[in-house]
Amino acid sequence: MEDRLARLLERFPCLLLFGARQTGKSTLVSKGKIAAGRKYVTFDDPEVIAAARSDAEAFLGQAPRLTVDEVQRYSDLFLRVKRSIDRERELGRFLLTGSSAAEIVAAGKASALAGRSAILELGPLTLGEIEGRESIDWLGLLRAPDATTALRALPAPKTSRANLKRRIMRGGLPPAWEAQDDEAWREWMKAYRALYLEKDVLPVRRLGAPDDFLRFMTQLAYRSSGLLSLSDSARDAGVPLSSSQNYLRLLEGSCQWFRVAPYHRNLGKRLVKSPKGYWFDSGVLAFLMGVSDWEQAQSADRLGALFETWVANEIRAAIWQSSEALELHHWRTQSGVEVDFVLSMGERLLPIEAKSSSSITPKMLRGLETFLAEHAKAAPFGVMIYSDSEHRLLGPKIIAISATAL
Repeated sequence: MEDRLARLLERFPCLLLFGARQTGKSTLVSKGKIAAGRKYVTFDDPEVIAAARSDAEAFLGQAPRLTVDEVQRYSDLFLRVKRSIDRERELGRFLLTGSSAAEIVAAGKASALAGRSAILELGPLTLGEIEGRESIDWLGLLRAPDATTALRALPAPKTSRANLKRRIMRGGLPPAWEAQDDEAWREWMKAYRALYLEKDVLPVRRLGAPDDFLRFMTQLAYRSSGLLSLSDSARDAGVPLSSSQNYLRLLEGSCQWFRVAPYHRNLGKRLVKSPKGYWFDSGVLAFLMGVSDWEQAQSADRLGALFETWVANEIRAAIWQSSEALELHHWRTQSGVEVDFVLSMGERLLPIEAKSSSSITPKMLRGLETFLAEHAKAAPFGVMIYSDSEHRLLGPKIIAISATAL
């Protein structure tokens, strides 16, 4: 991600970097390559906010290259940045980061920088980033002409199944996967939830009772990897539908939850048009579900959702880091045949299934086989991601990729 940020700062006057708390935004922009030649200030400091409010022009002109962290604490700065850029359109002048885009998006303030800024989201660390290696090349898979060629180009699995299980259950937030044991992990997660409520939830006006929000958040967590149904989540949480809509906007705006739109270019096909929803981190999701290890998640029938959520975040991270126009969708027919993910670039499609199992049965391939038959030209092969420790060919058009190589 550091290289991607550096390239965009060379091409735009401003860069907006959003992401959930503890994903490492402040560290990324205040140290290393990105920090070189830039002045760093943060709106965590009330005196810095006061300086921006009293004289925005002087504040923005204090350095040729300025990085402002936690910008959501004074979102009026966006209009001031716009005016400054319009006067002096120099590339890389401003780097703005924030843990919550909710109020900014709701007020439409970020739109002031349209055409003047690139926008990126920083998610939790990927498996490759945690282990200090390259992640799988999704772009290369999209461009591969067939399954055999794609299989040969795959990197060898890099970690053990035991380590994979631990990484998925702990998640990608650095303090969480560094926890010494399950008890320390749970205590950190409790503190993370409390901080999120204090900083991102309670300051929002007209939110309602915090307990209602927490119940809705938990119900939504149980539905991670499923079709979005606000009415069902609101009913099970015991909150009004209107409140659930506000809660969902807040969770999306604070980068805790995201949706994956349906793929339905074939307008004549009877396809489900509802989006699916995912939590932003498998570790936070495990905590909200009340499970802390692989076997416990499996016995509680939560493992499939956790594994698919983790895969969704791995793919999403690759999309954010790529300079290509990659898109992620899901595919489901009215009769229930589905593919978890469809990664697309232009007219090229890569259907992807995610199974927590270490073995693959013919029944698990039904969705991929149906999709490939209906999109033979755009999708020459499909991918099954599973938890075994080796890659293999499952047929002429399907390859199984070990999740340990992601």
